Order: sequence, then C-alpha cells, then structure tokens
Amino acid sequence: MVRIPGGTLHMGSDMPEITACAAFWGERLVDATYDVERFRHWLMKEYPRHPVEVAPFSIGRYPVTNGEYRRFIGERGHQPPESLLRDDPADHPVWGVSHDEAVAYAAWFGARHGCEGRLPGEAEWEWAARGPSGREYPFGDQFDASRCNTLEAGIGRTTPVDRYPPSEFGVFDLAGNVEEWTADVYAPYPGGRYIEDDLSLRLGRRYRVLRGGSFARGGDLARCARRHGPFPAPEFRFVGFRVVIHEDPP
Repeated sequence: MVRIPGGTLHMGSDMPEITACAAFWGERLVDATYDVERFRHWLMKEYPRHPVEVAPFSIGRYPVTNGEYRRFIGERGHQPPESLLRDDPADHPVWGVSHDEAVAYAAWFGARHGCEGRLPGEAEWEWAARGPSGREYPFGDQFDASRCNTLEAGIGRTTPVDRYPPSEFGVFDLAGNVEEWTADVYAPYPGGRYIEDDLSLRLGRRYRVLRGGSFARGGDLARCARRHGPFPAPEFRFVGFRVVIHEDPP
C-alpha cells in the first residue's frame, strides 16, 4: 500500500483541456467510426473542472495481481476470472473481475489486515494518478506509448504491474494494462450535465465508473481525468481493480 496525503484535487477538465484532448486524440481513435464530435461529447463527462478535498488514504501500489487473486479464490471459493482461466502470469493484473467480486476481494483483504478494505472513489483514484502536479497522464503531461501499456504500445496483452514508471505518489500501472473499477456510479460533476452515450444506452443511466484504460484500447482512456464504464463488448472485458484503505485524519 502507498499512503496518499490529503489535499485539494482539481478534478476533471476545463473547456480548453477538453478542446486540446479532442484535437489530439480525435484523429487517433481506435475505432474509425467514432468522429471527433462524438468523442468530444464523451469528454464532457469530465466537465467542469472543480476542486475536491481528498482525505488521506492508502491505495494499492499496484493493481491486484493474478497471484494475489488466486489466494482469495482459494480461501473464498469464488469462480476464477478469465485471466486465471488463461493462466496469465502471477505478476500481471487480474482481469475479468466483476464489480461485486472486486468489492468482495477488498473486504477480504481488509479483514486479513485488520482494517476496512474497499475500492477507490473516483476522486481518490484521480488524485493518486495526477499527483500534486496535476498531471494529464500518471507519467507526465504528454502521451508516451513507451510508458504505458495501451494499444499504441503494440504489446497486445497484459504486462507485469511494475513494468512502467509510477505516478508522483509512487502508484504503479494507473495508465493502461487493465481498466480499474471505482466505487462510484457515474453522475455529472457539480455544474455539469448528464452525458448520454453508448454506455448509458447499453447499461442504463447508472453504471460504475472505470478508470485508466487497458492494453486493448487507445491512450485517450489512460488520461487521469477520463471517465469510462463497463461497455459490454469483448474488447472491453480487461477490467481489474486495486484496494484502498481510508485513514481518518488525526
């Protein structure tokens, strides 16, 4: 676990940031059927940028691995997810885990360590990824395919959770590899509006937010501010998680 200090997170994106993101990634989208305006519409989930006071907490230095999850199902008798059925390496992130299964693992983890384990909220996840500098990506302000496992890296599979550089707070693998569950249900930010898109059409207006992107999708999902969800298609099934422990201030 990495202890993350409390602080003020400037969460989300302002209009110049959304315009810049749409201009950069609009011509690089994985699916050519998505045009720039449609992509920009998705990005409005990040608007407006707003301050959030985040209390101190501890978060997994890495996403939960196959090796760690295997111990959980050995004790609790849960069904193994696809990454274990495929016998992916122990030091790669587990994937194919439902939100309920991720919550169950976090509770099991907490009980083993005498604390309350849970999934991160969106603000906690973004604070851990952005760091005090407010980075665009966990590794810096410019996209770099050599510093994260997204589709642009050309690897086509998961990688060890410690392969790429960490965020400023020392948290690894927040960009790419596998998407990560958060505790939160999608809702507009204060002053924003509800964004209807492919996710709400397929999942309804309430769905859990995913963060971080995966090896199977483009680097736009690896942005710290990007809000996604569990779209029901094979290329979006690479979903894992990490655990958080809340720390009350003294």
